[in-house]
Amino acid sequence: MDAYYGEVETSGNIAGKTFYDFRLLPAVENADNDSFRYAEIVVPQGFVAAYNDSRGIHVLIPYTPDTRHLMVRFVIESGSGGTEFLRNAVTGKCWYPVVVEQNGANSDVSLSAYCELNGNGVFNLLLRDGYLTLYSGEETDFEIGRAKAQNEAFLLKAAAGNLYQHPTTGVGLIDFLHSNLENNGLAAKLQSEFQNDRMIIRNAYMDSATGELLLETEEKEDSNG
Repeated sequence: MDAYYGEVETSGNIAGKTFYDFRLLPAVENADNDSFRYAEIVVPQGFVAAYNDSRGIHVLIPYTPDTRHLMVRFVIESGSGGTEFLRNAVTGKCWYPVVVEQNGANSDVSLSAYCELNGNGVFNLLLRDGYLTLYSGEETDFEIGRAKAQNEAFLLKAAAGNLYQHPTTGVGLIDFLHSNLENNGLAAKLQSEFQNDRMIIRNAYMDSATGELLLETEEKEDSNG
């Protein structure tokens, strides 16, 4: 949780995903280059047999200021260095139009609008009968990490009564901002609240330039190991 904005911190969770080489082509001879931008994805032999929707086809597509729609072909590279193109079973050609599913229907979306699905250019293509559907390639999940700094910030901000499960918990730092720091009881309050949260304050001081309270803390070791 971001202690300043109160927003949950998430991650894209793309670890373990297989990304295929994606490249935009400048133009394709005898094709509708006015309406479409063409690209190709390099895949290994056996790609079709191994494909399933749970994995999809993850690619990186950089932001491209192009209002044309995207057509993709799959380039299958053999071990001997030769290449062939995967045929579209519906059209008999090698090109697959890329569409976006919106409100249960497929919509043509310009290449420049892909950033609305994923601002990092991480996408997942699902193979359908004669076309590809485009989705964000990131699976949003909570960002997992050490919570000590987060806990410190919330403990300082919270005042008694803010936390319904722990109504007496909280330093309530805002109540001390315009008082005399030498005798306002802040030091004792800090020690008491942080000890209750199993943290030891090693040092605490006020930044004279920003007015920010800075703490050096240490978590108490669990006696149970």
